[in-house]
Amino acid sequence: MTMDRKSLEKQQRKDLLLEAAGTVFGRKPFDEATMQEVAAEAQIGMQGLYEHFPSKQELYEQVMLRRAEQFFVQAEALLHTDRPPLEQLRAMFLAYADQFKGRAIWLPMFIHDRVYFDWGFESRFLPRLKEIYETERSRLKAILRQAVGAGQLQDLGEEFLTQLCFGVLEASLYHSHRSGIDESPGACVDRAIACFLRGAGATA
Repeated sequence: MTMDRKSLEKQQRKDLLLEAAGTVFGRKPFDEATMQEVAAEAQIGMQGLYEHFPSKQELYEQVMLRRAEQFFVQAEALLHTDRPPLEQLRAMFLAYADQFKGRAIWLPMFIHDRVYFDWGFESRFLPRLKEIYETERSRLKAILRQAVGAGQLQDLGEEFLTQLCFGVLEASLYHSHRSGIDESPGACVDRAIACFLRGAGATA
């Protein structure tokens, strides 16, 4: 169904505000970031901001939910076909890396909330966002179990291997961003996979 012009303009403003909020929340923790900073980043008045998002809490949740939904859809498409375990792992890593290409400033915000989820702390998760994180983690564990069963990884325990996966990928994304190198998501993922297999591969 085609949106009318007014609805399209409203959606475009909302998209602009979510991008601006992602930038602001990437620079500062939630408690320090302000709605005024988001409005300034988006070059929009405060009234326009509050028309779309009545509170900072709702704005933050929508930023995180959008990122998670985008990842979920991309991961579903990449992992839909039957592939060997390590190819599935690379596809899942690539879905992550694609999310942060061109918007690496979102990475610390994502890491912060995922750590809260991993450790079972109270957080700002919406039910849908928590569901997506649980699905991501379950999917990753299933891939790792297959790789261990195929003799491609050491049997170091699902939780350890899961955290190691996230750790090497985040380190590779961080390196790519902080070093200023212009590389494709695939190159970033290849480095992460290589490091993971050196530590957890069957021949390590």
